[in-house]
Amino acid sequence: MTRIIFVLLTLFGIAFSIERTKYIMGVPVSISAEEIPEEAFDIFKKVDRYFSIYRNDSFTCKLNKEKKLEADSFFLELLLLSIDINKETDGYFDISLGNITYKYGEWIYSCDFRKTDTTGMENIRIDGNTVYLKNGVSLDFGGIAKGYAIDRASEIFRKNGLDSVIKASGDIRCLGKCSICVKNPVGEGVFLCFKTKMRETAVSTSGVYERFIGSTDNNHLINPKTGRSSGVLSITVFGSIDSASIDGYSTAVSVMPTKKTVEFLNSKKLGFFIIKKGCVIQGKYNSLYISDLTFFYQPVYCKDNENYDGKGEQEKENRE
Repeated sequence: MTRIIFVLLTLFGIAFSIERTKYIMGVPVSISAEEIPEEAFDIFKKVDRYFSIYRNDSFTCKLNKEKKLEADSFFLELLLLSIDINKETDGYFDISLGNITYKYGEWIYSCDFRKTDTTGMENIRIDGNTVYLKNGVSLDFGGIAKGYAIDRASEIFRKNGLDSVIKASGDIRCLGKCSICVKNPVGEGVFLCFKTKMRETAVSTSGVYERFIGSTDNNHLINPKTGRSSGVLSITVFGSIDSASIDGYSTAVSVMPTKKTVEFLNSKKLGFFIIKKGCVIQGKYNSLYISDLTFFYQPVYCKDNENYDGKGEQEKENRE
């Protein structure tokens, strides 16, 4: 049976007897399944206690303030994955941007730490179980923590042989086939919908989605190479790997030059849609993962779509 979800909207048309939603990690977390143990929501609460920068009592906030703490395996697992993804993406995924992302959202962040302009993954050092933050750097796991929580919660349903859909903002994992719709990033309604084909599919959408100041050009998607907002309106990445990696990749490619984004995601054999101002790019491996693609706006493909060269964007970044 097919389950239908809006990315960055509410769940709808779910063919399960139970659907529950709780507000955790600053977003509505929705789970649909035949049985929903409270333990699944407890995972999100635990991830929030460890990685939130919206609460002073989280482990990450304490580490940002004290710059040296002994960590357990739950924290270190995501920290080490984040370091790996930073290397894989040539630095475009970067959890060391806490001092920059704090400035963007300081009116809502409650994590009180010493603010500097320092960034850079080289300022993170791990010695045994002790994590050191050098030169005033601060961490922000906002681009990967929801995917990590979804992975941990999915283990509960997988262990019990239950199909489920777990959604936290733009991150979704379908255990069983489902249909997904992506919201229009700059207007009302839906931009596109598709059905998944695999037994398990992780989907992550990064986009401006009302999180900008003044215009969509000044948004929360920060390029670590320039410290400035991305020009991408929305990017959806999907595949049959873990949700934390999909989440991290989605964060990284949302600020990469388009040519580099296409090359990187194709090298991973992942599916994707890139929505830019005036045009759309589809991934060459989309058909491995999805079917029944429907656009609700007539798509204009960016230049020749798959072979878009993105030369102007790379030159712009080099100048900056």
